[in-house]
Amino acid sequence: MNERLYLQNFVDLLSEKHGMNKKDAEKFVKEFFLLIEQALENEKTVKIKGLGTFKLVDVDSRESVNVNTGERFQIK
Repeated sequence: MNERLYLQNFVDLLSEKHGMNKKDAEKFVKEFFLLIEQALENEKTVKIKGLGTFKLVDVDSRESVNVNTGERFQIK
């Protein structure tokens, strides 16, 4: 599977593969990523065997362009 997966893709796959209704699958996926986010805030690195390692990376601010207006702005 070399395509991008979006939140809804995870919900659909979980629902289909495990016979869950989509509402429960969506609750599970959102809670799963919320737990990763909270762990990153505390630990800075989260390792999930078979899935990967998540970590926070500091980056310098940079300039971007609003595609709707063409206005330049700084991303902190």
